[in-house]
Amino acid sequence: MESSEKDIEAEEAFDDMFARFRAEAPIIRYDACGSPMPGQDLEGFFFPQYISPTIHDEMRTLEVRESDIWFCSYPRSGQHWMWNVAYRLTHDLNEAPKGYEEMCQAENVGHKLDDIPSRRIIRTHQMTKTVPQDVWDKKCKVINMVRHPKDVAVSFYKHLTATKVYGYQGTWEGYLPMFLNEEILWGGGWFKHIKDYKQKAETNDVLFITFEECKRDTLGTIKKLADYLGVQWSDENFQKMVDETSIKTMQKRNAEYEAIARKGRVDDIIYRKGDIGDWKLHFTTEQSETFNHVYKEKMDDFPFLYNDCLDV
Repeated sequence: MESSEKDIEAEEAFDDMFARFRAEAPIIRYDACGSPMPGQDLEGFFFPQYISPTIHDEMRTLEVRESDIWFCSYPRSGQHWMWNVAYRLTHDLNEAPKGYEEMCQAENVGHKLDDIPSRRIIRTHQMTKTVPQDVWDKKCKVINMVRHPKDVAVSFYKHLTATKVYGYQGTWEGYLPMFLNEEILWGGGWFKHIKDYKQKAETNDVLFITFEECKRDTLGTIKKLADYLGVQWSDENFQKMVDETSIKTMQKRNAEYEAIARKGRVDDIIYRKGDIGDWKLHFTTEQSETFNHVYKEKMDDFPFLYNDCLDV
């Protein structure tokens, strides 16, 4: 069955972002080395300056459908990757149109989501209290992708400094303390985000998937996701999805978006490396130890997800 949805050119997908970029005087936060990180305060959350200032009102009034699937993850945790897998699982194994995941991110498009046909797979980096209440009341499927925080920190730094619309050009040394203090763009910070969704899952149906299990057992993870979404395919089709949605395949598919990044900074602003443990190439011993201290302090009253962060 052929999809009626069409590929979306990079400039079209990001058109609204560019139109809003620096349209208002941004709030400036400074990293540990004094480099500015522009953004805006939206109801206590520090968002990129291209996000609509009415996004929370739009989220509150969004018409949620019971069939909706919500990917609610902290940035750089593998959400784009698994979104494309979920799309295939729920759309007759068809590949999603290029750029379509950008048109399905709530923060990017707001009420334009109303025009997306069911079954919608909506992406967001919002905390639970700013996700539409109907997502919980209508018992939508909610998936939270979780990734090792040190790998997230590195990947997010590369993403922020490679993507023009963020307007940040700081160093790794200046950025890392901001990450640990949960002061960087996209709101709540890794620690708050993980705890928020874990606590929400105590009374709501939330599927947690780690980036690490996606990499180490892609086939098993896809089957796990299919079971949660209530769909089933043959083992042959599942294996085909493993082959056709690999990080390298997605990088090739997403190549045109590289033009949005600063030339030469990274290979791809969405799918960079997709490795486990890449943080070891960037953290100094002192930075790693400092990170572990902060991790233990912030997660002290919470089940530990990554025990190697407890080595202090």
